[in-house]
Amino acid sequence: MKYCDTNASTDERIFKKLEESPFFQTYKDAFQAATGLPISLVRPRVNAESQSTCHGNSFCQKINAGKKGCAQCVATKTRLLRDASERTETLTCFAGFRESMVPVRFGERSYAFLSVGEIFTSDPGKAVPAELKEVFEGMGLDANSRREMTALWKNGRVMSREQYQGIVTLLAAFALQLAELLNRLVTEESNAEPEVVVKAKRFVNANLEEKISLESVAGHVGVSPYYFCKVFKQAAGMTLTEYVNRRRVEWAKRLLLNPRSRVTEVAFDVGFQSISQFNRSFLKYVGESPTRYRETLEARSSLRSVEKEKDVVAA
Repeated sequence: MKYCDTNASTDERIFKKLEESPFFQTYKDAFQAATGLPISLVRPRVNAESQSTCHGNSFCQKINAGKKGCAQCVATKTRLLRDASERTETLTCFAGFRESMVPVRFGERSYAFLSVGEIFTSDPGKAVPAELKEVFEGMGLDANSRREMTALWKNGRVMSREQYQGIVTLLAAFALQLAELLNRLVTEESNAEPEVVVKAKRFVNANLEEKISLESVAGHVGVSPYYFCKVFKQAAGMTLTEYVNRRRVEWAKRLLLNPRSRVTEVAFDVGFQSISQFNRSFLKYVGESPTRYRETLEARSSLRSVEKEKDVVAA
């Protein structure tokens, strides 16, 4: 996971403001009311062992009730935090529960992760997995405790893989909105940055759809291009071009959520001068082409529509 040199206390303040914001709290409550699943906001730099992210799953809460918790659970969450540094990741733990992490990003950094899961996406069956039995043995559980834990495991919530993926997609869309709030919070905490960098970022964010050059930004903040290049790279941890392209790609991802927006139109709307430049930047920062990203969004939307129709018929 990549991080710029940043004061840890500043990061903690930003995370705290994000977590306690009315925007996040309102969505958190609405999400649980609509899906029945609680979500958590997780710090990126804190050990998984010290972060409680059990999502109302009685089995997970029970098995992590000790001082050290379950080593396998900690290992799964640690791997999720590592793998989800740039994009949404989903893993299945030793007990068969699926859990997902969605990064909330600003620039090249993930300031937080939205966590959801501890759900079966298929019937676990009656047989207890061998790995789960080994965990029980390692915990030194007696026969009664094993029966209790097995009963809690079997009572875990089950939903279809399509339903769960739809929920994760909703969370990923919210992460984009939360990133906008994060952007403002980071700006508020950017007093340690040189004034020319703060002014430059404001100028860039206000003119993303326009052609932005190093000379125009340096001229706007009143310094030479050479001096600006050096100061901006030191303060932001990236070049001006990288910063501009990342901000444009993040904007493009939000516009692509609208199925009526054409990819070519989005490219020019967010300020790219050519489709090839847009495609290269999108692939670099998202990991897939904008067309593929759009197809994935549409496929997930179709699955949710089919699932809704099934629910209506069943009702």
